[in-house]
Order: sequence, then C-alpha cells, then structure tokens
Amino acid sequence: MRKILFIINSKAGKTEFDIRKEDIEETFRRVGRLSEIEVVNTRYKNHTHFLIDAFDSLKYDEKIVIICGGDGSLNELVNVAYGKNMTIGLIPTGTGNDFAKNFDYKNFTLNSLLNFTTKKIDLIKINDFYSINVTSLGFDTQVLDRAYKYLEKNPNLGKTAYTKATIRSLTNITYENLKFDLKLIDGSNFQIKGEYLISALCNGGFYGSGFNPAPEAKIDDGYLNLVLAEKIPLFKLPSMIIKYKKGLHQASKYLREIKVKSGTIRSDKNFLANADGEIFETKEIIFEIIPKAIDWVMFD
Repeated sequence: MRKILFIINSKAGKTEFDIRKEDIEETFRRVGRLSEIEVVNTRYKNHTHFLIDAFDSLKYDEKIVIICGGDGSLNELVNVAYGKNMTIGLIPTGTGNDFAKNFDYKNFTLNSLLNFTTKKIDLIKINDFYSINVTSLGFDTQVLDRAYKYLEKNPNLGKTAYTKATIRSLTNITYENLKFDLKLIDGSNFQIKGEYLISALCNGGFYGSGFNPAPEAKIDDGYLNLVLAEKIPLFKLPSMIIKYKKGLHQASKYLREIKVKSGTIRSDKNFLANADGEIFETKEIIFEIIPKAIDWVMFD
C-alpha cells in the first residue's frame, strides 16, 4: 500500500506555485484517492524532522514525501529522510527554487500529483550532513548572507534581494586562501591551493536565485563539478558575474571546472559556506558524492 505525505513549508515564498493544503486534498478527493495522502503545513522549526520520524514508523509498502518549499526546505527534508525507505519529491514554492531548475516544471499542474515516475539521483555528503544541489563558499555565500538580511527586514523583496546583495557586495571583495585535496573521476589524486573568489561543489547546475555555475552538471552522473573562480580584476568582475549567472563563463581564464568524486577543502581560518542556501561556518569541508542515493519523484 502507498502513502504520500505532502509537507507544505508555511514560511516559503510563493514565487513559482501557490499551492494550498485544500488544493492537494481536492485533487485526490476528486478521483477517490484521498485516503492515499496526508497533507501537513509546517508550524514550527524542525517540524519536518518530527513529521519524517513519525512517517518512517508507519507500515506502508511505499512511502513518498513531497515537500512544497524552496531549496532550504528540500535540504532539511533530505537531511532527515536520507537513509530511510522513502521516495522524495519537490513542488517549488520557494524564493529561488534553484534545484527545481534541473527539472521541467513548465507543464506541472495539480493533476501531475496523480501520476508520476521516479528516478535515482545523487547526493553530496558534506562533513556530517548532506547537500542535494550546490555547496559553495566565498563571494556567493557573502552575497547570500547579505540577501537573507535584506529579506529579514523586507520579505517582499523576493528575488531582488539577491541582486541588491550582489551589487552591495562588490564594494567589499574578499578572497579565501584554500587548499584542495581532490579525488578525480578517474580515481587519481589532485592537489591545488590559492586564493579564490568562489568555490562551488555542484551536483545541480543552478544556485543563488538563478546563477548557473555548472551548465553541464547532471544530478545523476556520479560526480561533482567543482567550479573555482580565481582572482579577477575588479573592472572585469561585473561582466564576469553576468556571464556566471547565465552560464557563459566556461571559456574564462579566471574560472576552472574540475570533475571530482570526493575531497577536502581547508583553510587556516574559519570561512562562511552554504549547503543548498543553508549557511554554516567551518575551517574544513570534507565532501563526497553518493551516487544514486535518493529515489526522486519526476512529474511528467
């Protein structure tokens, strides 16, 4: 017997889809399948964690969890659901919805919930937690941190908060002194060090409210696209940011992309990083790709 749990993040933005509990229930009621689902609006911090633990204890042959939220909501779900016998899906109702850009939602309707397929996708292990899309550090995380502060003061800014934060961050450019110990896709070891503006470990191709650091990244190819931006002359930086957003930066001499399976990123001092938009502080990132880690819902 199948059970589908829909979790609606009550704090997520509504920039892509505006879907309510009643909408989902009516969709399944109309076809006589209401007993197949449960729909819950999150009410407090860590509510998703509680819901997944409770769902895991139930005796169903097939358990599916679909989160209605953004990248942060999905990151939280992945970190509590991975390792449990559950299929995971996403309805993108967040502000940026970058992970959703790896899929085609243009024909998505509520009826899509009634008939979907699944596929296995990769996951990134970062220290003692998981990232499904992109983990990065440097200028982009500084922009993200500033954007969150703008949104805290004025939630109506939406995606424009990221543009405002990018422009403001250009007045205070800093570089991280980093050492990389990497395992490449051919199994060989590779070391590199230097000062970097951006370091992004990409499973998916988009992050930061629409930036496209790894246009060729695929979520089921069994490796990560490590994108590194070295020191860029200040007068070239605005045009480079535009190219970086559009995924047109690959020919630049200031950026390089390395296909990796695992590795370590170290610094002598703490740095800010983010996993799927969730900011954390550390001196070291130990990472690895976990191929075909998650059964993912695909809406046709």
